[in-house]
Amino acid sequence: MTDASTDSDKVVAAKVPFAELCGLLEKLSKTQGNDKKKRVLGDFVDSWRRLHNETHTDDADTTTDSFYPAMRLLLPHLERERVAYGIKETGLARLMIKVLCLGKDSPDAQRLLNYRAVKTARGDAGDFASMAYFVLKPRCPQRGTLTIQQVNDTLDAIASNNAAKKKSAVEDSILYLLKNLSALEQKWLVRMIVKELKVGLSQASVLSVYHQDAEDLFNVNNNLEKVCRLLRDPATRMHEIGVSVFSPFTPMLGDRAAPDKIEKIMEGRPYFIETKLDGERVLLHKKGDEYKYFSRSGNEYTNVFGATPFDGTLTPYIANCFKPDVDTCIIDGEMLGYHAASKTFGTKGEQFDIKSPNVAEAKGYQPCVMVFDVLLYNDRVLTNLPLRERLTYLDKVVTPVEGRIQLSEHKEAHSNQDCVEALNDAIDGREEGIMVKDPETPYRPNVRKGGWFKIKPEYIGGLMDELDLLILGGFFGEGHRGGMMSHFLCGVAVPTEDGSEPKVFHSFCKVGSGYTKKQLAEFNQRMADHWQAFDKRRPPQCIQLASGFKEKPDAWIEPDKSCIVQVKAAEIIASERFKVGCTLRFPRVEMIRDDKPWHQCMTTADIEDLRQKSGGKLTGGRMELGEDGEGEGAPTKKKRRIVQRAVQPQLMSRFRGADVSDVEQVSQVLSGKEVCVINGPADLTKQQIERKVKEMGGEFVQNPGSSTTFVLAEKVAVKVANLIKTDKYDIVKVTWFRRVLDAGHWIPWTPGDMIHTSPATRKQFQQDYDQYGDSFTEDVTEEQLKHIFSTMGKEGQGVATVTAEEIAELEEEYFPDESPYGLFRTCRIYMDSNLVIGDDSTHLPTSTLDLLALEIRFFGATLANELDEQVSHVIVDQKDLSRLEELKAVRRGRKKKFHIVTEKWVRACMEEGGLYPEKTFEL
Repeated sequence: MTDASTDSDKVVAAKVPFAELCGLLEKLSKTQGNDKKKRVLGDFVDSWRRLHNETHTDDADTTTDSFYPAMRLLLPHLERERVAYGIKETGLARLMIKVLCLGKDSPDAQRLLNYRAVKTARGDAGDFASMAYFVLKPRCPQRGTLTIQQVNDTLDAIASNNAAKKKSAVEDSILYLLKNLSALEQKWLVRMIVKELKVGLSQASVLSVYHQDAEDLFNVNNNLEKVCRLLRDPATRMHEIGVSVFSPFTPMLGDRAAPDKIEKIMEGRPYFIETKLDGERVLLHKKGDEYKYFSRSGNEYTNVFGATPFDGTLTPYIANCFKPDVDTCIIDGEMLGYHAASKTFGTKGEQFDIKSPNVAEAKGYQPCVMVFDVLLYNDRVLTNLPLRERLTYLDKVVTPVEGRIQLSEHKEAHSNQDCVEALNDAIDGREEGIMVKDPETPYRPNVRKGGWFKIKPEYIGGLMDELDLLILGGFFGEGHRGGMMSHFLCGVAVPTEDGSEPKVFHSFCKVGSGYTKKQLAEFNQRMADHWQAFDKRRPPQCIQLASGFKEKPDAWIEPDKSCIVQVKAAEIIASERFKVGCTLRFPRVEMIRDDKPWHQCMTTADIEDLRQKSGGKLTGGRMELGEDGEGEGAPTKKKRRIVQRAVQPQLMSRFRGADVSDVEQVSQVLSGKEVCVINGPADLTKQQIERKVKEMGGEFVQNPGSSTTFVLAEKVAVKVANLIKTDKYDIVKVTWFRRVLDAGHWIPWTPGDMIHTSPATRKQFQQDYDQYGDSFTEDVTEEQLKHIFSTMGKEGQGVATVTAEEIAELEEEYFPDESPYGLFRTCRIYMDSNLVIGDDSTHLPTSTLDLLALEIRFFGATLANELDEQVSHVIVDQKDLSRLEELKAVRRGRKKKFHIVTEKWVRACMEEGGLYPEKTFEL
């Protein structure tokens, strides 16, 4: 094992003992209170910065040295993608037993292997790190000799050797650490390896201690090393380094809102309204005569729109639109398709892609960028300025030219009524909706809850046209929908001249969502006796499909035996897949119309009227505010019943409310909210939480009443259990409250934040989240994803897994002709890439099969690390068949046989676009 690098005098991590970092972690774990913990960590960070300044007096501007070596150990879970040690508690236990030469049946070995069950005075059952400390204490030095850099180098060696399957090298590294670290250091090292530190500080808290903008910058680039390097100086702000020319980043996003809530959201302040544009989000970067175009997800489309004033579909037409004194700039906007003949903008529903020149031009559209924000002007980053001030720079940047580069119009508004009127204007103008923006907010990349709000008609009940369509056919489902019709072909009637019952129906759309599995099963049972197999040679005369049967059902049903379904969608778009010549965008079933007979479905004339009336948009109503300020288009809500508050009984002293006579209000986060705090954790007690509630402008009570907004609790005690039984209150976890404290602003609840939800909140969650708590509209964090996984599968049984077969079924159902990347989804493949060198048992991978392994993984295959019972294919190198007979011998002993093939079979599958018969390539 090597020591520190030769440049150790220029690296702070090589000067700081690992023992010092472990001492910090030990102190943090014993310190009570989030603020105190942050102060302790802050002292360590300050010391590191001072040492950094002393070390880099000569190369302060060029060095890449930063706090990253310590930060990656403080937040080991953020290194999951970059560093995979491949070792968990049981693996570590076996390694320790081996390198310490412990007998497998010895008490210490059993303590390590059965750490969850062992109960001793010195060890904590269930905590492997503490049990390892107890076992290692008499066997390790009193104080370690390694620096933070040496520990990081060793951990990187463990990761690389684990990936290369060099077990002996991994054991050597573990032995090196055992010899040179104390038991206390080993305890924290174990927690770093398993990536669960348990010091009571959240990721957001640790990052905020390092720098006030660290979390925001990490959310933008997901690169911990870059965050630590760019924010070395606490005086440097993110807006000064997070946005730079020709470097892609995720733009600021809009949160979902309702127009009758805008006054409350804006707290009575004026706000801006803009039209929501139905195009492609684009960030245009300019430096001199160089241009780059990036999408919302960071994809570059410069090759389409043009890198210089002499190429591309847009740059030649806008290069002269920039003011002469503009050298560098970054503008945020929407890339739209402009129809020069009609002087109108196209929509996504018209099925053209503005990024595809041939398709766009064929439909008469030219690219036009609608600019609504400017983020950089002549090397000055503007993101930290309020929106109101940034907008003044738009006129300094470009001169608008119709149909090529235009400035989005915005108007100032003050009330809910202003917002409703703007939405109704957008509906009348056949627009997608409106954007509401707080003019005092800075620009925050990759943030959805930063002061921008999107409002669409489909977010509001009662504003969208609903279509009554007749089910004409069905498509068999797969996976959990197997054995029944899961998707349905819907159609409309061809009206008769005499007004009699229609005899012919045209296909119109395919719908497969909007109903639960139970509802689907009940409907299938109801229609089971009426389905008939669809024969494409003799199709039914009453049902007419598009030429070539582009949407051919597996079964069809006589119209008079069928039923009408009420379908909601965003708009009607052109399509050659259906006989009507158009179809629905984002259709979903709202209900089965048992009240209407089959022949009263919509007709082809009705569909044409809708297309002509609103250009395909299915917004059929206008929103009006009621006397109470609630939107009449929105679902009705029960009026809150006013109940005289009863005198609350006195509690025991330890349950009484906190004395807040000396508390000063510092924010409006909980203004107007009444909170009942039941209990809290040891480091944030009930009384401390109540004081924080008061600081944030809220009120607290000891027993919830009719005006209580929500209840806070850490654990389900007797009182919490009784409140759950009443089913009246939202009971929220204290972990959510901690996030609010760290963020300094209100954070909407997610299902993972709740101990119990009231009926109203449950209803809202059902609209915004699936049954596992995964949002339909919001990106999840790592912690939220863990919670979602923990709720899947059997109730209370932990994480559920999705099999490769289920993934393949989904791909076949939803992307049958679009994605080749599930080609090997059902295959579990073992790569015979192990070459034995002489008598040495070291296995070295061959480059040919290693590259092939990466390729087939990209196309959906599951790679097995060993030849287990589930392996379906073994791929061998054509140049080395030395283990062929051994593999055949293993296959003979298996109940489930596997195929032994070469790379040629893989290539044949890729050329065929499906799994090619293995027999041709079998060895």
